[in-house]
Formats: sequence, C-alpha cells, structure tokens
Amino acid sequence: MAKIGDKLLSFIGLESTDEEEYDNEYDDQDMMEDDLDFPPDDFVAPAPVEEKKFSKKNRGETAKVVGIPDTSKVRVLIYKPVSYEDTQSIIDNLKEKKPIIVNLDELDTDVAQRILDFVSGAVYALNGNIRKAARNIFVVAPYNVDVSTNAAEAIDDFGFSSYLERE
Repeated sequence: MAKIGDKLLSFIGLESTDEEEYDNEYDDQDMMEDDLDFPPDDFVAPAPVEEKKFSKKNRGETAKVVGIPDTSKVRVLIYKPVSYEDTQSIIDNLKEKKPIIVNLDELDTDVAQRILDFVSGAVYALNGNIRKAARNIFVVAPYNVDVSTNAAEAIDDFGFSSYLERE
C-alpha cells in the first residue's frame, strides 16, 4: 500500500525520488570541487612581506612633530576713517583676518566714539582683540593674530612705574 501512496505523490510531484536526491548531492560536491581549483600555471605568488618589529624605543625616535611655518605674508592695513560709514570696510577686512590700525585723530569725539564702539563690538563677536597704540590710534587684530606690547609700555599703562621707582 505504501507503493500506491508513493506513486500518487510522485505523480503529483510532491515526493522526490532517490535519483533526484542523488543528483542534488552530486551537484553540491561538484560545486565544492570547482572552488578548490588550483591557480593557473602563469600565477605568480606574492612576495613575502617583511615584518618590522617596533619597540617603545624605536617609536620615540621616528615620531617627531614638526610645525609647518605659514609662508603667506600678513599685511597690516591702516585706516583713517572720515565718517561713520567707513566702519564697514574696517569690519570687512577684520572678517578676512587682516590686522588693522585705526587712526581716529582727526574725527569729532562723538563720531570717533561711535566708530570705536562699533569696531569693539565686531572685534568681540569675531574673537579678536583691540589694543590702544597711542592717543586715538588703535590696533585691531583678528583671532589668528597675536598683538604683544613692549613690557616697559605695559608697566606704564598699568601705573606700575611709580611703584618701581620707589624701590
């Protein structure tokens, strides 16, 4: 009776015969053998890789950090504004990271104060710095330019010269 059921299932196509199972196993083996083919005769083996051993002593000798100097020249601009409207060109150059000397000598006090207030606000917003060079003359520098002063002038500016003279 099992033979009738097997015939019925094989007629419908739901049961595989022993031959089909054997064919599938053989195909799997053929695929495995294809993967194990040897390289062709013109195959050249890669050259052996030379291994380097590193110790802490060797690493310290080879790892040196060297700064690369900036080869571009920095131009310092000098502005002598005539009116408040000239302030925009000062700030535009400051945004382009150019140091500026602003001479406010020949301006009315109110206009000079407005210009200085505006420039000071822009310097603060751009993380720059502003220094007084002389009466009504200021050095305005972007964040990438360091403005240093002479030590003797700094002592005079802060009022320490009278203290040093007493000793």
